[in-house]
Amino acid sequence: MRIAFTGPESSGKTTLSKWLSSELSDSDYIPEFAREYLEERKIVRVCENDFTQIVKNQSSLFNKITSSNYQIFDTDIFVLRIWNDEVFLLQLPELEIVPSFNMDIHFLCAPDVEWEVDPLRSSPAQAERERLFEKYKIELRNSQVKFIVLSGSLAEKKSLILSSVRNSSI
Repeated sequence: MRIAFTGPESSGKTTLSKWLSSELSDSDYIPEFAREYLEERKIVRVCENDFTQIVKNQSSLFNKITSSNYQIFDTDIFVLRIWNDEVFLLQLPELEIVPSFNMDIHFLCAPDVEWEVDPLRSSPAQAERERLFEKYKIELRNSQVKFIVLSGSLAEKKSLILSSVRNSSI
């Protein structure tokens, strides 16, 4: 089963994806390539060349097949597509939705958690986070993928995640 977490910055994607990976036996956690790339290079402001490298490398991670029952992705193609729409407007074939990027479930994280300061984040305003959240919902609906909105307390989110995963077949 391929599971991805998506949504605006500082909405809990990393926290929840790491948690789920630790909860499920026989799972692989696939981190967000962008964070690793930017931290390794000490880059705060992303240029087009950096973004292109991020997209190519993250796309290869989406294509990676493992023998584990669960692949837990800290990000998905929609994060990259919306980032591109908001900042770069590049025409990259890797941003097309292709079957190998398919996830069994996308968990859309609502921006209902406190903003955490991070040099790689750029949208602390709650209104902006909510605008982006709505954009994610539209993208996911238009792409006709299975997604579940995560909102409420951390305990409520975790409960919904586990019940959704357990009720889906591998």
